[in-house]
Amino acid sequence: MATLGYPVTDEKCDPAGCAQRYSQGTDLAWTPVGGYQQVWTRGAIGGVVYGLYGGYAGTGYPTSAEACTLKDQGCVQEFGQFRIMWSPSSGAFGVWAPGAIGALYASADAEQGKLGFPTSKEICGLKGSGCYQNYQGGAIVWSPASGAHISQGDMRRDWASRGYENGGLGYPVSEEICDGPNSGCRQEYQGGTIMWSAATGAHSVNGGIKGRYQEQGGVSGYLGYPIENEICNQPRGGCYQWFQGGLIFWSPATGAQPIRGGMQTKYASMGWHLSYLGYPATPEVCSGGECVQAFQGGYLTWTPSAAKDYGRSECSNLNEGAIKYPTAGAKRVLLTYAADYGQSYAAVVYCLRVAGTYVIDWRTDGRVGASGFKPPGVASGPTRNNFSPTGSYSVTEAFGLGNPGTALPYRLLNPNSRWGGNPWTDTYNKYFESTSWVGWDENMWYFATGRSHDYRQGAVINYNRPPDSQIVQDAGFAIFLHEHKVATAGCISLDDWAVEDYLRKSVPGDRIIMGVARDIFS
Repeated sequence: MATLGYPVTDEKCDPAGCAQRYSQGTDLAWTPVGGYQQVWTRGAIGGVVYGLYGGYAGTGYPTSAEACTLKDQGCVQEFGQFRIMWSPSSGAFGVWAPGAIGALYASADAEQGKLGFPTSKEICGLKGSGCYQNYQGGAIVWSPASGAHISQGDMRRDWASRGYENGGLGYPVSEEICDGPNSGCRQEYQGGTIMWSAATGAHSVNGGIKGRYQEQGGVSGYLGYPIENEICNQPRGGCYQWFQGGLIFWSPATGAQPIRGGMQTKYASMGWHLSYLGYPATPEVCSGGECVQAFQGGYLTWTPSAAKDYGRSECSNLNEGAIKYPTAGAKRVLLTYAADYGQSYAAVVYCLRVAGTYVIDWRTDGRVGASGFKPPGVASGPTRNNFSPTGSYSVTEAFGLGNPGTALPYRLLNPNSRWGGNPWTDTYNKYFESTSWVGWDENMWYFATGRSHDYRQGAVINYNRPPDSQIVQDAGFAIFLHEHKVATAGCISLDDWAVEDYLRKSVPGDRIIMGVARDIFS
C-alpha cells in the first residue's frame, strides 16, 4: 500500500480487462495478456491516456510497465497494440501499431530512425478519408487510395506550399527516392512529382508541364531540376515553370512546350509570352547547325551567329500543308501571287527554310504578266499574250551583266546572248548565242543594257524546261525573275534590290511558287 496508496475508485472491468485508481496517482490494471501493470496518471504518458485519448477505451489497457530506455531519455509504455512514447522534446503521443501509419513508422526504425518521436496523435478526417501523424522528423500520411508514406524536409515544405493533400498534388504515393543526378531525390504524388537537389531545393512538377519535362529526359535531360514551382494565372490561362536548363510554357491552346538557350534569351528580350509571339507551339527543332521553334504568332530561329524572330506569314502555309504545290525541300521559296485573274500586280514573299521550317525573309510587291496568270495546268503560251504560268518551279541558273555573289550557276551576258522563242526549233526555250535576232527569239543583251535594264540581273524560272519538265513547243518560253518592276510578258519583275538580294541568297534547287492566291493556297 505504501507505493500505491489507498484505492480511490471502485474496480472497473470490461471484457478486455480491469483497472482501479489509487491515491498516489497510479492506476493498477489487469488484462489476461499483460497481467498486472501500473499507469502513473500524473506522468506524461498516463496523462495523455486520459487527456488525449479518453482513457483505456481509446488506448486499451496497459500490457507493459513504463520503460525509460529510449534515446534522448525517452520512455514508452505498451497498451496492447497501442504504444505511447515520450521524450522531453516531443511530449507524449501514441502510435497505433497495427495501423498503416504505425506499421510504416516501425519499418522506418521508429524513434531511432529519421522520423524520431511522434509529436501529435493520429489525425483523420482528411480529404478522401485520409489520416496523418506528425513526428520530429516529418509526418506519415495515409489514405485508402495512396497508402501510407513518409513526408519530410524540403519536399514536405513544398507539398505544404501546394496545399498538402487538398492541392493539385494530392497524397504521396511513394517514398523519397534518391537516385537522381547530383544526389537528387524525388517523391511521387497522385498529381505530380516533387524533385529535390542540393542546388535547387524542392519543387514540384505536374500536369502537362511534367509530361513534357519527362519527354525531354527529366532530371537527366538538358532541363535538369526544376528551380521553382509552376507559375499560372498568365494571359489566356497559361503557366510556365523554370528549370536549370530552360523553361516550359503551357497554355490550353498550345500544350506544354520547352524553350532554352539562345532562343530563350531572344524570347526573354521580346517580353516572353506577352510579345506578339505568344506561347511556344512546338519544341525547338535543330538540323545542320541551326534551330527553329514555332510560336502562336510566329517563329524564333537560332544559328551560331544570331537568334531572330519572325511573324506568321504566307510562309507559314508551307509548314502547315496549306499550299497546293510542293517545295521539294527547297532552302528558299519565293511565293508570288495575285489576288485574282487578269491582274499583273502581285504580292511577293521570300521564304527561308531553317531546320525544316519556313520563315519569312522579306516581303515586297512585284509584277507578273500584263494579262495575269493562266489557271493551273494551262500553258502560258507565247509571250505576246502576256500570261504568266501557275505552278511550282525550280531555279537552277542566273544571268546578267555581273555576278552579284550568287551560288547559282551564273551566265555573263554578251552581245550575242539570245533566248529561243521560235517554236519547233532546236533553241526553243533555251539559251543560245547568235549575231542575229530572229522572230520571237529574245535578245537578252538588248534587255540587259537598254534603258529598262530588265535583264541586268535575273534568274531562270524552269517553266516548260528541264529539270522540271520536257519542253513543249509553243507552251511558253523565257519565264524569268528580273529587274525593272513593270507588267511583263509573263515573267516576274521586282525592284532591283529585291532581285539582287534574291540572287545573293539563292542556291540551285530553290523554288518559285506562283499563281492566283486561291490556286496556290489551301
